[in-house]
Amino acid sequence: MNSKERILTSLNHKEPDRIPVCLGSTLETSIVKDAYQNLCSHIGLKIKEVKFLDIVQQLPYLNEDFLDYFNIDTRGIFPGKSYSWPSYPKEDNDSFYFFDEWGIKWVKPKERSLYFDIRFNPLKGKDFDYIKNYKLPDPLDEDRYKNIEKQIKAAKKKNKAIVAFRPIGVGLLTMAEFLRGMEDFLIDLAINEKIALMILDKLQEIYSMGWEKFLSKFGKDIDVVEEGDDLSDQTGPLMSLEMFRKFLKPKLKETIKIIKGKSNAKVLYHSDGNIKPFIPDLIDCGIDAINPVQYSAKDMDTKELKKEFGKDITFWGGGCDTQKILPNGTPRDVEEEVKKRINDLAPGGGFVFATVHNIQKDVPPENVVAMFEAISKFGKY
Repeated sequence: MNSKERILTSLNHKEPDRIPVCLGSTLETSIVKDAYQNLCSHIGLKIKEVKFLDIVQQLPYLNEDFLDYFNIDTRGIFPGKSYSWPSYPKEDNDSFYFFDEWGIKWVKPKERSLYFDIRFNPLKGKDFDYIKNYKLPDPLDEDRYKNIEKQIKAAKKKNKAIVAFRPIGVGLLTMAEFLRGMEDFLIDLAINEKIALMILDKLQEIYSMGWEKFLSKFGKDIDVVEEGDDLSDQTGPLMSLEMFRKFLKPKLKETIKIIKGKSNAKVLYHSDGNIKPFIPDLIDCGIDAINPVQYSAKDMDTKELKKEFGKDITFWGGGCDTQKILPNGTPRDVEEEVKKRINDLAPGGGFVFATVHNIQKDVPPENVVAMFEAISKFGKY
């Protein structure tokens, strides 16, 4: 069974020959630059140059030899521009910074910092007319699509499952929060519906245009597409189900209708935290898989999730905790953790192994190797 077959078998809730594995195919299933370089050195793989895929999260493009070393079944397809474009920021005395194509300013202090954070939200404090006339990026810009065919050909040559990131922006709610400011936009949802809907409608329009163009050109070759939003924190939802159903669910259904109308791709939905209250609605929207399955969050026990939703949805993640186990545990701890999550999530298919979000800088390379050895040890059906 090749990688593409393995992924699709599991997504169709059947057991493949072994558990399929994802690393680096989305911006939430990867490894940060420093950890990547440490791991490459540990396994004796020489990488001449490391380029950023996502400078905000410090995620590199992963070398093909590296992906083959760990038997990764997926390959990510990424557009030419994103919220973290361009790759090379400017600098002043204290910080690195850049304005992205949305007008958002990102800053990374030179001392004691890991990532870029937002320091300017272009729609913060602005009125309805300003927002209505604010120019958003062009979803039809050819720069977004010019390298896609090359990426697809490379993945197809190795029979890898192809996972496509959205052609523009990040999740609808997340992008609205980036533009308006998280606190301000959540307040808008509660008391300024006119402004909230204006922002969401403007975003939905260009997101739909992007998916229409992307899938018209490449849809026949795409196996999985990623959508999503951070709907929750670790304790519970950031909004009520009623608010989700009013503002976001209809737009998510519209997006999935476009995706499934122009491709045979499965839809992977990313949201951190305790998203259990939303899962029935996500299934109703047509979501096929969820990520990252943050089982350290409230009510996200992997065994219970599999029992309740395993017939309807694939768990793309939940393989190993990146907050405590991978950075602080021993290789033996990592092995036991991987074994437990496989036992909980793998039976009957519907499981793609990925860590709970990206592997961070403080993770010892020995623990990453132990994780992959455990997958090999316990991951056969």
